[in-house]
Order: sequence, then C-alpha cells, then structure tokens
Amino acid sequence: MIKRQFPSVSQVNAAFFITAVLTLISSIVFRPRLGLGTNLWINEYVYLLFAPLLLAFLNSWPLEDVYRLKEAPRLSLLLSIPAAICVWPFAAYASRGTKILLDRYVGEMPAGGDLVTSVYQSFILVIGMIILAPICEEIFFRGMVQTAYEKYMGKRAFLVVGLIFGAYHVLNGVSEIIPTSVLGIAMGYLAQETDSLAPSMIFHATANILAVFFGGYLESLASIPTWMHIAAPGALVLGILILRAVPRKKPLNEPSMQKEPLPAVGTALLVLSFLYLIGVGVWEITIRLN
Repeated sequence: MIKRQFPSVSQVNAAFFITAVLTLISSIVFRPRLGLGTNLWINEYVYLLFAPLLLAFLNSWPLEDVYRLKEAPRLSLLLSIPAAICVWPFAAYASRGTKILLDRYVGEMPAGGDLVTSVYQSFILVIGMIILAPICEEIFFRGMVQTAYEKYMGKRAFLVVGLIFGAYHVLNGVSEIIPTSVLGIAMGYLAQETDSLAPSMIFHATANILAVFFGGYLESLASIPTWMHIAAPGALVLGILILRAVPRKKPLNEPSMQKEPLPAVGTALLVLSFLYLIGVGVWEITIRLN
C-alpha cells in the first residue's frame, strides 16, 4: 500500500468532525471544573495539535513541507502585523453587532458562573490565546486542512477553509462565525501566498492580542458607536490592500495547486461536520429563546 504524500480531504474532514465533537464535550466537562484557561490548553494541545502530528507520524510526512512549517519572506512577516490590525476591527465589529442583534431579537444568553477563578487561570488563558492558539490552530487549519483542500480546489481552498474555521468557532457562540471566517480567510490567504504558516501565525497572534486588550471594551458597549460603522469596513479594505502587497513565494502554476475531483467520502464527512455545528448553533438559539 502506497502512502499519500499529503493529507486527504477524507482524513482532514474526519479529524475536523472528531475534533469539533471532542472540543464541545471537553468544554462542558472540564471548563467549569478546571477553568477557562486550562480548558483552552486542553482543546489546543489535545484536540487541535494531536491530529496533524499523529497523521504526519503514521504517514511519515515531513512536517515542514506538508504543514508549511518553513521560513517565509521577511516582508510577509512584517506585513502580517498591520494586516491583522486592520482586519481585526471589522471582525470585532461583526461579532459585537451579531451579539447585539441576537440579544435584542432572539434573547439573551443566561448568565454563567465565573469560569476564570484565579489570577493563574487568567494568565494561562492570555498565554493560550496569544501563543498556543496561533500555533495549534494554524497547524490544524492552514497546515493540515488547507493543504488537503488545495489538491481538490486549487487557489479557492483558502476561502473554503476560512469558512470551515469560522464554522468551528460556533463552539464559542453563533456571533463568532462571521468574524472568525473573515480572519480565517485572511490567514489562509497568507499561508497560500507565502507557502508558510509563519505569517498566518503572526497575524493570528496579533488579532488575539487585540482581542485580549480591546475586546472587553467592545463587549461593554450597549450599542456600536456610529464612527465604527465607517471605520471598521474602511479598516478591512486597508487590510485587504496590505494582504495583496504580501510577496508570493509559490509560483501561481505550482503543480500542487492543480485540482482533483473532490471525493464523496470527504464531502459526506464535511456535510456531517456542518450539520453537527449547525446543531450547536440551534442549541444556542434555543437557549436564548427560553
């Protein structure tokens, strides 16, 4: 039996479905008992990082090639920071706007207990968001998943994987689907154009730093300031222009970008994953209605 030299869509969609299910179950079990910070580390290390490493080990894949763990042009690393600074305000704007609409027209989520019970939990939560999440999530989504989808969808793969990334974050709430999809598409574009996860990791870390330091302020607002309706889309346009300026490392006619037929098993697994995540979203809506 000849081993594949890259992840298949069936493999990554199966891993995605299992990861999404385990993340929800684990959060229900561990978050109230261990704290939000510890739960984040479990989700990132055990569920998001383990699958790519296991598949690479079983198939003898070189991590640096298959998952883009290689150097990137220095300019792309520098541009990823202002790109994230520009794209994140739109993501935060979309998140806050969606929450306000859900609270107003569907119902508010019941108040939960304080899941960050100590300074230690707060500290490891911040470290997890700024360092751990950018590494683990980029290896899983832009490394493993996007690499597989590029074999079947070519240069459109980063768009599809961005939406998959956004759908996964319904586990953090319905309001996170649109903003994380936008961020995921931007990070996927960086990974595709530079053939490296380094720029997308830096982009991811920068966006999470902004969320840590400014996300709470936006959450405290009863309504979105008028100026933000103009500033957020404007910043997004500027962010797109910065992303377009990122130097390409791959030739556009790279053989690995050629498309193959999408397998039926992989498609079925993706549909199953989306049905599951839709169910999670419906669960939240039901709670809000009650």
